Amino acid sequence: MKRDFSTAKRIVVKIGTSVVSKQNGDAHAHWVKQFASQIRLLQDAGREIIVVSSGAIGAGKFVLGLKERPKTLVEKQAAAAAGQLRLMRIYHDAFKASGVPVAQVLLTYDDLDSKLRSRNAKNTINLLLRMGVVPIINENDTIAVEEIKFGDNDHLSALTFELMGAHMLILLTDVQGVLNKANAAKGDAEVIATVARRDIAGLERGIGSATNASGSGGMRSKVQAARAAVEHGGVAVIACGRMPRVLVRIVAGEPLGTLFS
Repeated sequence: MKRDFSTAKRIVVKIGTSVVSKQNGDAHAHWVKQFASQIRLLQDAGREIIVVSSGAIGAGKFVLGLKERPKTLVEKQAAAAAGQLRLMRIYHDAFKASGVPVAQVLLTYDDLDSKLRSRNAKNTINLLLRMGVVPIINENDTIAVEEIKFGDNDHLSALTFELMGAHMLILLTDVQGVLNKANAAKGDAEVIATVARRDIAGLERGIGSATNASGSGGMRSKVQAARAAVEHGGVAVIACGRMPRVLVRIVAGEPLGTLFS
């Protein structure tokens, strides 16, 4: 059954490390290029898109020639400092090819917790959107610690959704959506198509907090972000970012991933 997101003008798209990064940690330029072309289509249709992207630490691992992903906080911060430039260059080049300008916005929780700084961030992002620029948000990992330790920017995407009064949150990850584990032992776990607001808390309690090797956010942190979006009057979708034209298809109403409404 087709979903109706026709009223969702302002959309926050969170891109997980597992989606934007290759196995060696470097940002996946080909994926970013096709992602940029999808955003151009959505812009042409009157949508405003805000991107929250992970991947700086992985890109830093590649740039610095590290054999494995950094483990200590200071190592992660150093890798993020080196990788952020690489990540944004790939975004810049890909979006330029689609005729879309981008801007880098680095935030911390202190920024979002301060009325003055959060208002300034909001005003800046609003102006960028009016100018047709796509803001690409990441945590300022060099000086902040929360997301770098706990959530692969999932929480940051929820806070951005709230700050900007968005209508829809799309969380792109490396799985098809939230899985119904009731029959997982038989190998036939299925994607949960829709989760109503009243059922989100129960779903959240039943999900483990495991992560993959490249990122720091598990499914629980994504469900928590989706829950926050719903509680602020929006909808959220968790879906696989590697599906062809996934962003355009989700916004068009194809029943991909798990919808929280």
